[in-house]
Amino acid sequence: MTRILIKKQLTEVFSFFRKDKKKNSYRTGKNLIGPVIMYLILFAAVASMFFVMAENICEPLVNAGMGWVYFSIMGMTGTALGVFGSVFNTYSGLYMAKDNSMLLAMPIKPVNLLAARLSGVYAMGLMYELLVMIPALIVYYLTAETGILTVVFPILVTFVISFFVLSLSAVLGWVVALIGSKTGNKSFVVVAVSLVFIFAYLYLYNRAVSLLQIVISSPETAGRFIRGSLYPVYQMGVAAAGDIKAFLIFTAAAAAVLGIIYFVLSRSYVKICTAQKGEKKKEYRMQTSKADSVNNALFKKELKRFTSSPNYMLNCGLGIVMMIIAAAAVLIKGDLIYEIIFDTMGLDKGFASVVACGAVCFISCMNDITAPSVSLEGKNIWILHSFPVSGWQSLKAKLKLHLVMTVIPMLILTAGIEIVIKPGVLCGILIPAAAVVFVIFMAEFGLVINLLLPNLDWSSEIVPIKQSMGVMAVLFGGWVFAAAVFGLYVLVYNFIGPEMYMAAAGLVLAAASFAMMRWLKKRGTEIFENL
Repeated sequence: MTRILIKKQLTEVFSFFRKDKKKNSYRTGKNLIGPVIMYLILFAAVASMFFVMAENICEPLVNAGMGWVYFSIMGMTGTALGVFGSVFNTYSGLYMAKDNSMLLAMPIKPVNLLAARLSGVYAMGLMYELLVMIPALIVYYLTAETGILTVVFPILVTFVISFFVLSLSAVLGWVVALIGSKTGNKSFVVVAVSLVFIFAYLYLYNRAVSLLQIVISSPETAGRFIRGSLYPVYQMGVAAAGDIKAFLIFTAAAAAVLGIIYFVLSRSYVKICTAQKGEKKKEYRMQTSKADSVNNALFKKELKRFTSSPNYMLNCGLGIVMMIIAAAAVLIKGDLIYEIIFDTMGLDKGFASVVACGAVCFISCMNDITAPSVSLEGKNIWILHSFPVSGWQSLKAKLKLHLVMTVIPMLILTAGIEIVIKPGVLCGILIPAAAVVFVIFMAEFGLVINLLLPNLDWSSEIVPIKQSMGVMAVLFGGWVFAAAVFGLYVLVYNFIGPEMYMAAAGLVLAAASFAMMRWLKKRGTEIFENL
């Protein structure tokens, strides 16, 4: 039974390239080639960044006889990325899956169900970790003189690291679930804890950059620091460098940590999955309800769906927090930013205005609320279809949610930037105007992609939110659009003024938005009503 459950869990995790959303069937044989190639290209593009990182530090460390420091650094990076990539899948995948109640009601031991759920978390973490470790291994094999141990042990250590990734992800998911089971608003607890983790990760990443500079300039200093302050990481690096004793110690430690965590989780798994603590009982009181308009009612439905799902808020609404933080950072560091832009870089205010507009649009792409909004209706979409509302009214509510959640923090960020760079009157108007048009464009683009690639057959909401080709296309596509539209000014700034360029860019985006709006009203509405 455990094997069947694990197979089911892994099939669901990797359904993003195996499942044909249009035909609601699984691809086999030749039909798998296209999605596999596409994901391999994406994998290679992300891995190339870590390949460059590995190239910069591998040769000086290997030449200094400190290959273990290289593996320590790359192992820490792989662990951090693995946890970051799988942590948002942990809480929903372990405790919030839609089929939990059904499976727990069957003659299945909770420990077997937990093992199956953890297999999905493990697979996701390993996939992200390999983005770092595969380039690290390739660079090492090309740089160092290797023997049997120094070829085999780095590969084995990579998989041992993946169990540490699983342990860390499981601990965070357990803490969030435990807190959530004792509070009334689980969603915001999950979001708060996850945001703390994200900012801690970013802090550690910045510290890692400083460590890399020390590594390149003084490998011996870095080695002493790791050996003295990060002893488990030291054992990991030495094990990967071919030391049998260190490998046995590191492997035993990983197995012990995972075993303890699995034991603790198994003792509380059912209790947390079925807990209803913190949900206050409301006393019914008769009161008069005011009738609301159809559009407002649909908007409130979308807003409630968004705020009740920590996965939805974190993965598709992170731009809200990032834009507000960026606005605060811009105002606090305004003098420094002004000096960098105008004194160090020597930009004029017109060029800086275009760059600022592009930066705002780039950050706003972190909000892709419409991208999974249709898929999130799931198998209950028939309820929405049974209401006396048109498909276009439902789609319009999804667009409105994206715009409200994105435009307001974006205008706050824009205002902060304009206070610092002090653009002219016309540029000051065009920066937020072009940015708003870009947000409208991205909201419609996300909805179009989701209508073309819907996925209503899911057991965990993390599948349409995070493991969807459409969501990835919207997220990365938005960054490409922002870079292309505003980056093009570098080539033409000698021939066209910043005001004219931002106005032209706004008009092009408005035309594209108008075309997508017409498609949504006609063809998009037909698709939605027939789902």
